[in-house]
Amino acid sequence: MSAPFEADLCPETGAPRVRFNFDNGWSASLVLTTGTRDRCHFHTASLAVCPTGQWGQGLTQIIGNELGTDGAAQWLAAIALRSAP
Repeated sequence: MSAPFEADLCPETGAPRVRFNFDNGWSASLVLTTGTRDRCHFHTASLAVCPTGQWGQGLTQIIGNELGTDGAAQWLAAIALRSAP
């Protein structure tokens, strides 16, 4: 079984990344993004989803690249309610 969430740094950007592993068999990857050179103030997030454990296998769906806090929270709630893949 996967952990409920995992946190690390995105290998491409070095930005903070949190992966949520939901009980319904879906995982969401939330990467914080900033529009400035200040690497400590994040204003938006990128969000992707795929069946748990299947990252990089052609099943990833990009949800958005400039989500605000409300949009990211709404998408995470919707992914948690999806039917099993």
